[in-house]
Amino acid sequence: METLTYASGILNLAIIGGGPAGCAAALEARRLGLSVAIWERDRFPRDKVCGEFISSEALPLLQTAIPQTVVLGASIGCAEFISDRGVSRTFRLPRPALGLSRRRLDAALWKASEAAGADVHEGESVRKVGRQASLWEIESVAGNVHRAKALIVACGRWWSVEGLSSPARQTASRTPGEWIGAKAHFAGIPSHGNVEMYFFSGGYCGLAPIEDGACNVCCLVRRERVRECGAKGLADFAAWLAQVSHLPALEMRLRKARQVSPVVTTAPVHLEQRQATQGGALIVGDAAGFLDPFTGEGISMALHGGRLAAQAVATALAKGFDGERAAEIFGRSLGRAVRRSYTIAALARGVMQGPEWLRGLASAPLPWVGKRLVQETRWRGGREV
Repeated sequence: METLTYASGILNLAIIGGGPAGCAAALEARRLGLSVAIWERDRFPRDKVCGEFISSEALPLLQTAIPQTVVLGASIGCAEFISDRGVSRTFRLPRPALGLSRRRLDAALWKASEAAGADVHEGESVRKVGRQASLWEIESVAGNVHRAKALIVACGRWWSVEGLSSPARQTASRTPGEWIGAKAHFAGIPSHGNVEMYFFSGGYCGLAPIEDGACNVCCLVRRERVRECGAKGLADFAAWLAQVSHLPALEMRLRKARQVSPVVTTAPVHLEQRQATQGGALIVGDAAGFLDPFTGEGISMALHGGRLAAQAVATALAKGFDGERAAEIFGRSLGRAVRRSYTIAALARGVMQGPEWLRGLASAPLPWVGKRLVQETRWRGGREV
């Protein structure tokens, strides 16, 4: 029989998942004086399928938390949209954004959380959680048990923890998922200081400059298009993209580039907002929903959502409420902050993946549309740091 070891003391907050959302929650919790522990099953640095574009709304938070890492990123001043008809439109972003790899970003945020005083558990999965009276019990694979007043789940789209019903897996059981995501890093792609979005029938591909002169190439492709073209050629990502997209402009951009990282994939991808709470736990980051990458707001929403969750916990505890009350506060606040973003993104996706005549109509006013898309899909929950 396995022996469980109970940690002494009761935490204010336990966090499962050490990505941007989980670390942002840990940093904010420590800033507010809460005791916090955070678990991450992987070890850093690690890679993720991600556009690796950080909008200006998130930069004040990162400049405070990880300033030495932020200065390594690539400045992005413009967005360029290229349609499958070869039409290119460029517009200037309201404020410069940043290109930074998840390997650098996640590792830096994890170290910052540890430096801030969070009890960090790297490479240690959480096996199950349960409730004893008003307290959460968090049991790790190492057989250690911690007690906490509140619990945040920030372990990605496919989180699964015994003791909680994963809304992501419930969704997957109902719908197979239309999209497959893939990315790799390339050298030898001259940077124009732009994030480039290539749209084609069956998907889209983004190119974003990141640190060290590299470029992140990330795509979302419909499942049927992947079946048509096959997935075995993914190792040569540039050649596979040329076959999938049939875009001469994208093929020319990648022709002389050199792939410098393995391809990372994820499937299925559900582009939707999910539950913000589950059984009294607060759900943040991709676990709470996956926003269309072309909006460029995914990392920002994860960071702000994590902070908002920690603030809800601190508010509830200060007023003598329990963790379930914190979840109620957070659920309402997160809904107000992101609901419009998901609605606008879904409408834009419908146009961009619609019939050719509809995409053609949309390409003419693209600079204006792009600026509006940036404005309408931003975080609406406050940006104080």
